[in-house]
Amino acid sequence: MFNTWKVATTTIDDKEVTVLQGSSPGKTSVNLYFDSTGLLIRVLRHGVTPIGTVPTQFDYSDFRTVGGIKFPYKWLITWTDGQSNVVLSDVQTNAPIDAAKFNKPAPAPPIKQ
Repeated sequence: MFNTWKVATTTIDDKEVTVLQGSSPGKTSVNLYFDSTGLLIRVLRHGVTPIGTVPTQFDYSDFRTVGGIKFPYKWLITWTDGQSNVVLSDVQTNAPIDAAKFNKPAPAPPIKQ
């Protein structure tokens, strides 16, 4: 998606992080922030809207090992006029999913008039 990448360093919470910035002509950029262990701790992307470019920031923390990989249990998503906080209590890799979950839903009942 991005054909140009730049690398830099900066600090987040007084810790040095590596920043990868991906960009392409005519498209918005994305900044990926990695801590000293290589974990992705922040994503800053920009979306184009009728009123201009709007940033959305995703901050990841509370990494725990799940199925042999580090997974963030806390996500803080911040945008121009709001914020969401996601806290996971359980993460499973390759969890079995009942095939019935993929069945076509029943038709909606007729609307009573």
